[in-house]
Amino acid sequence: MVFMKQGIMAKLVKIFLILIIIIFVFFLYGHYINPSSFKVNEMPIIDKNLNSDYNGFKIAHFSDIHYGRTTFQNDLKKVVKELNNLKADIVVFTGDLFDNQKIKDDDKKLMIDNLNNIEAKLFKFAVIGDYDKKYIDDYINILEQSNFILLDNKAKMVYDNSSKPLNVVGISDTSMSNDLLVKDCFNIVLIHEPDKIKDIKNANLVLAGHSLGGQFKIPFIGGIRKIKGAEKYFDSFYQVNNTKLYISNGIGTQDMSFRFFNSPSINLYRLYNY
Repeated sequence: MVFMKQGIMAKLVKIFLILIIIIFVFFLYGHYINPSSFKVNEMPIIDKNLNSDYNGFKIAHFSDIHYGRTTFQNDLKKVVKELNNLKADIVVFTGDLFDNQKIKDDDKKLMIDNLNNIEAKLFKFAVIGDYDKKYIDDYINILEQSNFILLDNKAKMVYDNSSKPLNVVGISDTSMSNDLLVKDCFNIVLIHEPDKIKDIKNANLVLAGHSLGGQFKIPFIGGIRKIKGAEKYFDSFYQVNNTKLYISNGIGTQDMSFRFFNSPSINLYRLYNY
């Protein structure tokens, strides 16, 4: 009987140790490995409404850095390097540079130095994320010193060897979208929260962030964490009526410092009209 009890105890200890190892491995993967192993997703966007002069036009899209949670200086440098390797015509950032904590002056300088090093043939655009609103003055200051154009309910015409421009629009208040979208232009709309697309009419292309691709993914099922503002639209692509919606997986993590089976990413879009 004593030997039987010792055998049971040995098995329980073995099971306990295996569980501890599994938990430790998941912690390492979710907190360190997956958040730091970002990739570049290249996608063609084909739309007959695009002027043929823009065939091959490149847009680099990144989002949701949430600096200070799982994204730090070396991660930011890596993002900048990858963005510059893409040699994009325009670079767009769809919000949430910050996380919950107050940004230190040294970190502000670091962000300015790195974001300023991002190269684009024409322009660098940004919109405001929900976390950026908490420190909006710092966010605006960092963008200005990094040569980003903040499109907060504003539009910018982009010409590239064509008499017909692209209309790039940044929207936080969707009630203004009809005034900013231009008829007979190819309208590219930048928003932070993808669910706002329901209030945006006549956009050809909408680029968003916020969802982090669901942050935690189950193979063959997809993202399982749906947050307010990305409850309906959280995956990488949707066709919403006549509008194409692309959502960035983001760079950092939100609320919880983990990602599972969901790599951070930069999106590269190439525009074509055929």
